[in-house]
Amino acid sequence: MQRWLLIGGVVFLLLFGIGLPTAYHLYKQGRPHPVWLPIPVKPEAPYAETQRIVHSLDAKLSDRKNLIRITRELDLKSKWDMSDDEQVVDEILARLYVKQGDMDTPMGKVPAIHVGLRGTNRDREVSYAMLNALLPDVWKVLGIDPPKKP
Repeated sequence: MQRWLLIGGVVFLLLFGIGLPTAYHLYKQGRPHPVWLPIPVKPEAPYAETQRIVHSLDAKLSDRKNLIRITRELDLKSKWDMSDDEQVVDEILARLYVKQGDMDTPMGKVPAIHVGLRGTNRDREVSYAMLNALLPDVWKVLGIDPPKKP
């Protein structure tokens, strides 16, 4: 009888002591983790002008040549276990978004353009690296100098 209690206790500890925390960790790694950069827009800017900026950003950032360059720079083909660069570009295009939204500032909410990537928690480092690689193109399209790094 005591032997069965000991075996049952060991099985219970293995299931709930190791299995449950591992399952919870894997569950959290698969949750959505979007990464975006809010770019403030003048509050008095007309809606049509903001939409024009959104469409031009989306067109420039969706350029396949540019995305293949980023794919090769970051070696995304091996990180995502895909066979060729075109599959990686298709995946980036599925994750990439440019939309109009709001941004919190010390003065309250202001209109903004969100440039971002959808991804999961386990891919957040890759998402941050891709967004950083896309930033020079964002500054070029907007026609402004990039912010100086400290």
